[in-house]
Amino acid sequence: MKKFVLNAIIGMGFGFPVTLLCMTAFGGYNIVLREFTVWMVASALYGLLATMMDSHKNELPAPLSFGIHFFGVVAITLGAALINGYISGIRDILPILIPTFVIYIVICGICFLLMKKNEKEVNKALENK
Repeated sequence: MKKFVLNAIIGMGFGFPVTLLCMTAFGGYNIVLREFTVWMVASALYGLLATMMDSHKNELPAPLSFGIHFFGVVAITLGAALINGYISGIRDILPILIPTFVIYIVICGICFLLMKKNEKEVNKALENK
């Protein structure tokens, strides 16, 4: 099952740029393609940020690392929202930040639970040795 999920994610990684090129070639560049492109680039930046934070996780205290990561995610999200025209004034920022914060907390919670599960499995394997 894990291999199928991984292959699906890899397929989406190859499929997004191909889809973008096909949509541009057949339908012309329009607002939908701009939004699609902006969020695709934002997703890549989220991934790069996570990779950078993961590679330096032992160099920084965990709260500082989470803080830097969170503000990076907020900056990427606000940048994408600004480019897409979702923000026309200061009052438009809060409706974007609230879902960003909620999604961030949910994803961090899931990651934390998966790390704890992995930690228990490793400890159990070490005990059995």
